[in-house]
Amino acid sequence: MSQDAAFVVCPTCGKQLPRAAKFCGYDGTDLTLARTGGDVRKICNVCGRFFPGYANFCAFDRSSLEVLKGQPVKITTTPEALPTAPRVANPTAAELGGDTVDVSKYSQPAELTAGPGDFDDDEEADGPYSALIGKTIDGKYLIQNVLGEGGMAVVYKANHVQMERTVVIKVMQGWLLSNKNSIERFERECKLTAKLNHPNIVSVYDVGSIGGKEPYLVMEYIKGEALADKIHSQGALPYATTGNIIVQMCRGLQEAHSMGIIHRDLKPDNVLLQHKSDRPDWVKIVDFGISNLVHGSKRLTKTGRMVGTPEYIAPEQLKDRPIDIRTDLYAIGIMMFEMLTGKVPFEGESAESILMKHLLEDAPPISSVRPDILEVGNPFEPIISKLLKKEPDDRYQTATELRLDVEQALNTVLLKKN
Repeated sequence: MSQDAAFVVCPTCGKQLPRAAKFCGYDGTDLTLARTGGDVRKICNVCGRFFPGYANFCAFDRSSLEVLKGQPVKITTTPEALPTAPRVANPTAAELGGDTVDVSKYSQPAELTAGPGDFDDDEEADGPYSALIGKTIDGKYLIQNVLGEGGMAVVYKANHVQMERTVVIKVMQGWLLSNKNSIERFERECKLTAKLNHPNIVSVYDVGSIGGKEPYLVMEYIKGEALADKIHSQGALPYATTGNIIVQMCRGLQEAHSMGIIHRDLKPDNVLLQHKSDRPDWVKIVDFGISNLVHGSKRLTKTGRMVGTPEYIAPEQLKDRPIDIRTDLYAIGIMMFEMLTGKVPFEGESAESILMKHLLEDAPPISSVRPDILEVGNPFEPIISKLLKKEPDDRYQTATELRLDVEQALNTVLLKKN
């Protein structure tokens, strides 16, 4: 069957792609390079499929590939020629250390997660994690109720008995204690978050372990809602609200970036809005659990699985390329679009289809989703367009640079409305 002239075929996974595509949206293969893999081939140890020697990741589960030992075999790159093997059961969270692309919601109910204040007091999570309720940890923290649980930890609301202060305690899942990657990630979150001291980043008060086993992290309790909940309930947010939230996020991120820390998983679920009469929608950035230091950072886990959430992941996170603070700025661009329109710019029925759009497609204009923005001159359009550039060098280079432009755009909107 002849190839459609409007398309090219990725020599790694055999997927048909637009001819103008520079990278494969399924496996990140650079389509502009000459294919010089020769007879060398690689194998994915997760699904058992084979790939050419120049491929770095499995096109089907994004695992790192290994050079196949033994007699080289010439590879044909048509989809039909790619050998397949029965898929093994999905690795457990313990095996992965929790650091993977979140694709669960595309095939099964989303996992319950919680941060400091994601749930109201009357929304206790049911489950097998109530054994600590009513007990005092280390003679200081009286556990009141379960706020939620995720793959890495159970989150409790507690009270510091001496200081009479409400706190959030994040306790590592007991069944992960035998996994080195999981322990390293949890300890990393403790250390990184403890380094950060900024009004727009959740504060860490203490660390410890229960009975010398389960490590825990004590954070400030945020009474409010996640940005994700606000968008879900209200849809497109007012311009002033959007600008105010983005400006605060930039201030918090600039503090983290100045210390060489990249968040790497910014999304509305990880931005809490604290409600106080004198400062509505006060931003608190949470969950630095998959953060890493800037210098030479690529991926976090030795399993080679990608880190992040498909809707907010930057193109460079899908490739074997170093990432830096501009990766966080790309995520802000996605969130800014979502706040102004009520929807993310790249949608799809599968994680793979969304990732492909991040690599190959431009975000639609805000005005195509929210026409009324033209009434105020649409000053946010060029900002989002710059944030969502495929190449990091073409984006904003610092959170401060972004903040200044957002403040100017916000002033423009307010002047036009008045």
